[in-house]
Amino acid sequence: MKTSKPSAMPPVRIVPPTLEGQKESTKSLNDWLETEETVRGLYFCKQTEEQMDYSYKSITNCTFSHIQFNACRLKATHFTDVRFENCDLSNISFAESSLFRVEFISCKLVGTSLAETILNHLTLKDCNARYLNLSMSKINQARFSTCDLRNTDINDCKLVSVAFENCELIEAEFSHTSLKGIDLSDSHIEGIHVNLPDIRGAIVNATQAMDLTSLLGIKIKDF
Repeated sequence: MKTSKPSAMPPVRIVPPTLEGQKESTKSLNDWLETEETVRGLYFCKQTEEQMDYSYKSITNCTFSHIQFNACRLKATHFTDVRFENCDLSNISFAESSLFRVEFISCKLVGTSLAETILNHLTLKDCNARYLNLSMSKINQARFSTCDLRNTDINDCKLVSVAFENCELIEAEFSHTSLKGIDLSDSHIEGIHVNLPDIRGAIVNATQAMDLTSLLGIKIKDF
């Protein structure tokens, strides 16, 4: 009798942002947001954004390159077709926002809050994102590649078609987030915080499986 093989999870297919017809901005993002509800089709380079605090704005078809964000808050903001490259977004808040076709490339996201956000077609590549807060977010079609995600908060999230590739997930918090079908096998996951029901169906390597035996209350005896 033939045994059926488990069906493969659908591949993660990221649609990149559409970045066309952008003009280099002579003003800061803060200056634009003071007067506009939507900022569109602009390229921001080598600027410092400080003390921004806005809600319910829209940023579309924009690139931010080598931008330093200090003490900024963009709550419930819609980001569509946006790229951040070599930016420092540490400790700023995007809470309750939606990000659609957004890339963070070689960015610093230490302590950045993306709590309670909707993230579709998201890419994080070569980012320092320690202590990133993604709690209570809905993440669909996302790839985290060669990122430092130590101590990241991914509690109470819904993950659909999410890939972690060569990431540091040491002591990351995944409680109440199902990892079924998520491939963690080429990432470092020592000390992750996860409940037993949440880790069921995750894809791990043999060494990781040994590390996760504590969730079963098993102690391995050396001979």
